[in-house]
Amino acid sequence: MNLRSDNRDAFTLVELLVVIAIIGILAAMLLPALSSAKQKSYQVVDLNNLKQFGLAMHIVAGDNNDILPWANWDDPLGVTHSDQGWLYQLPANASYPLTPAQTDVHTGSFWLVLKNTRTYFCPLEDTNNALFKTRMQQSSSYLMNGAACGYYRASANLYPNYPLVKLGQISPGGVAFWECANNTAIENLLYYNDGSATPDEIKDARHNQTFVSGAFDGSARLMPLASWAQKAVEPTADELWCYPQSPNGR
Repeated sequence: MNLRSDNRDAFTLVELLVVIAIIGILAAMLLPALSSAKQKSYQVVDLNNLKQFGLAMHIVAGDNNDILPWANWDDPLGVTHSDQGWLYQLPANASYPLTPAQTDVHTGSFWLVLKNTRTYFCPLEDTNNALFKTRMQQSSSYLMNGAACGYYRASANLYPNYPLVKLGQISPGGVAFWECANNTAIENLLYYNDGSATPDEIKDARHNQTFVSGAFDGSARLMPLASWAQKAVEPTADELWCYPQSPNGR
């Protein structure tokens, strides 16, 4: 009579636990690499977006006697401008504080070139987030350097002593656009209250504390937050402070 063995090829509990542990170790080793790859892919999207901004800037300036597009610099004291800016054109009856309806991206000069709302946003931007909805301006993840309109000079209406900047006057390597983090409602209020900013307003960055920026020559680049912070407080002109009619770029 043949006896049938009850021994079967199966994992014991100890073997199963060993396999689970090995899988856990491998996953722990792979996750940082996957996270890094995902972060780099986001950076690539941002860099491409800002290159598109550079293209739009050159086209708009080329159609306007080389004058840079209005940077959408608006004054919280109540000085608003009806000029068509790179990001939006305020309605004639606009007043501060601005609202998302007043800062409609479809009214900006870049829209005629880009015609894609996704180009205006970092892939990490959660537009459904309650924090995002605290912004006055909800049209873009990026801001334009106020050097393009002389910072506060434009808001003070000091024309013609400080005329709008021409693209050929400004340093090609100067930073024209950048993305900053918006981790708090205060940051949203300070940084995204209109379409432009000064370099020293920005204290935080996305992408592992790395700034993504676009230059006036149409290129795009990455800069560590530490380097940005150092350049932002330099007393002399540099790639951040690049207003051409001021010795210190401010």
